[in-house]
Amino acid sequence: MAKQRRPTARAAASKSAAKRRATPKTARRRATPKSAAHRTAAAKRTAPAARARRAARAPVVKIREAYAKAVALYEKGLKALQRKHYLGATTAFRQVLEQFPEERELHERARLYLNVCERETKPLAKTPKSLDERILAATVALNRRDVDQALLLLRRTASSHRKHDHIQYMLALAHALRNDVEIAAEHLARAIALNPSNRLQAKQEPDFDSIRRTKPFLDAIKPP
Repeated sequence: MAKQRRPTARAAASKSAAKRRATPKTARRRATPKSAAHRTAAAKRTAPAARARRAARAPVVKIREAYAKAVALYEKGLKALQRKHYLGATTAFRQVLEQFPEERELHERARLYLNVCERETKPLAKTPKSLDERILAATVALNRRDVDQALLLLRRTASSHRKHDHIQYMLALAHALRNDVEIAAEHLARAIALNPSNRLQAKQEPDFDSIRRTKPFLDAIKPP
């Protein structure tokens, strides 16, 4: 039996060269592992894009968290209000306004319920009984431009004090603020008839400015 000859080194080199020529260049390039420098460069190119994507998602997450906290506070205030715990409700609604300035939709409803809390916790005003108390209360109401309340107090008082010139004068002021020209002039004429010094006071009174040039007012302050 003949012995097999081992390939010589020259034959092996020739065979390897032939195999490389048969393999496409693109395949060889793909098979070549990327160098560390190449991987680093690729990572540097993709890192900014990744950071940008993460940054774009971050504000959305924060906004959702803030909204959830604002809603939780708002609901806490509602529950306290339903239980008539007005102090706790007021605190919760104020925190919604102060801590979450961007939640404007919640702000409108929070302010509405804050007004309810303030109205419920406001001490009841003492009902004025004496003449002086009613006149003082009517004066305070006129100063804050609560004309309806002032008229309510003055009409009750005027029915039993028809010859009180100051009541007639204040009735004239209240109706002037409502632009009730004829009624204001009528009460002013009565006040002047009861006390002529009201004529000079009416000429200098700023609250009569809205009707000052009207004929009824001029007739009321006309000297006899």
